[in-house]
Amino acid sequence: MILLIVIVDALSGASTDTGIRMMGKRRRKGRRGPLMIIISILDALDESYMNKTSLSYKTNLDIRVLNKYLEFLGERDLVTYNIYDNDDVYDPTIIRITDKGREVLSHFKEAIRLMDDVCDLKDRCALRRYSG
Repeated sequence: MILLIVIVDALSGASTDTGIRMMGKRRRKGRRGPLMIIISILDALDESYMNKTSLSYKTNLDIRVLNKYLEFLGERDLVTYNIYDNDDVYDPTIIRITDKGREVLSHFKEAIRLMDDVCDLKDRCALRRYSG
């Protein structure tokens, strides 16, 4: 649970080098916040490893925005670039979730479940209702 607090603190503006901030300009209604974007990235990578293009389509993010989030997650060892695939061939374009990333994702999912039992990650109603 401490890791969850550290990530939320980091997203609140303490880390400006990655350009990810929770507060700032007024957002349009219905846009995802940084926390939901991180959850969707980790959730997509938890299903299987993939390259940036596939991850961009799966999470519905522009590749430039995705790169900022991947940098943020990589600095915290939540995702890693694959060194070898199943055939022991070097492929630096494949992104995988780490064990630490899976742990963080499970804490996020538990927090969402505790906020609203009828919503899940796909519905996102618990967090969307209070996002701004």
